[in-house]
Amino acid sequence: MTSRNAKGHAGEAAYARFREAEGCTVLHLSPSLPSADLLVMDRFGHAELVEVKTWDREIPPGVREAAIRTMLDWRTSLPDMWRKRTSILIVHVVKIKPDPNAAPGSPTHRFEVLWRFP
Repeated sequence: MTSRNAKGHAGEAAYARFREAEGCTVLHLSPSLPSADLLVMDRFGHAELVEVKTWDREIPPGVREAAIRTMLDWRTSLPDMWRKRTSILIVHVVKIKPDPNAAPGSPTHRFEVLWRFP
């Protein structure tokens, strides 16, 4: 596994743990579904298809637009019943530099939702 893949998998896992701590159920979709990394389902019947970008710099507009286009196409293919309850998100995950004085269990990643529909 390349270091880029390892970093991406670590970011996906960190975001999955974050959402699970909020009471959500998380299914890992990649690499089976190349357009989304995670399916997050909350207790209220809402689902989110999430593309996680674990980059230590800003996500270029072209990369973001390609992900948006792909995820919108995928969402369009869902049956109406599911489409109405499914949002799509692009989440930028950044690893926080470890602080030797940080308490155990301190956050290791920062999450920023770059785009959400609807």
